[in-house]
Amino acid sequence: MKNKIVKYDNDFNTVGLRGFTAEELDLLMTILHRVRNREIEEIKFSYYDLKQLIKSEKKPTIEQFSKSIMNINKKLLALNFTLVENDEIIQFALFKEFRTSPKKQILTVSVSERFKFLLNDFDPGKWTRFELEEFVDLKSSYTKEFYRRMKQFRSTGFWKCGIEEFRNLLDIPEKYRITDIDAWVLKPIQKELGEKYNLKIEKKYGFSGGRGRSRVTGFEFKFSTEKKVDIVAVTEEEDNNNPIPLSKPRKPKKKEETRVVSERKTRIVEAPPKIEKEKTLREKIWDKINENTETIENLEAIYTGLKDKIQFKKLTEKYPQK
Repeated sequence: MKNKIVKYDNDFNTVGLRGFTAEELDLLMTILHRVRNREIEEIKFSYYDLKQLIKSEKKPTIEQFSKSIMNINKKLLALNFTLVENDEIIQFALFKEFRTSPKKQILTVSVSERFKFLLNDFDPGKWTRFELEEFVDLKSSYTKEFYRRMKQFRSTGFWKCGIEEFRNLLDIPEKYRITDIDAWVLKPIQKELGEKYNLKIEKKYGFSGGRGRSRVTGFEFKFSTEKKVDIVAVTEEEDNNNPIPLSKPRKPKKKEETRVVSERKTRIVEAPPKIEKEKTLREKIWDKINENTETIENLEAIYTGLKDKIQFKKLTEKYPQK
């Protein structure tokens, strides 16, 4: 899998991939790796080839693996990709064709005409590039999604992100408090990427209005930089071991090729996440009262369960109430 590269326009990083599992993210990036620079051509994948590329440790049945593949397109369709082009808003699907054949164990894919700009003819410096194998080796889906954005800023080694944008891009549940984000999002990211990329995570604090303490408003991430390259390398390893022939022969390899791309006025956007109305002071007070009431009830239950215990009686005798 060495030198298998995933590369796409930075606009794709503005979309949060909702509900994708780690395996589904691996499959999607594997597909993007193969359809890059193929315009809207139909590309075929064998199930065996896909399993090898994502290093599947499971042994799913053909039916189960077919379902995993179909889930990718189902979730992509739910994302509702939107293009803004010449003051027009265009909604479209990522793939024009997404066909699975469990009997033949083949997936056939072709990119939508509207989407092809994200995978072909990149503007200099306006692309994200990373090794497929390194992405697949990451365990946490949060780490995978952070890794993609980190690679976008590979030349500066710095990414600044507001808390709501961070939640949206990494698909973090709204119910997660900062302590939960620390434990289930940032800790796995630091564990998998911290040492290799010298990753430093800094919380930014501020006031969101009203009374009370300052709260986390965003993050700053600092990491090792990579050399900036604004040429399109076409010497990456090809999928020569794929038993399924590609529909068109590739052009002869070149060492390096510099491309000048005309300015594009198309950009991909995502519908903004639903923002809940801020609670009134009265509602906040009632929430706090209910929270305290629940805490008291829990303490009463604990006391009821302990009061007849010998150890508890000895403890109350040792420290009598004053």
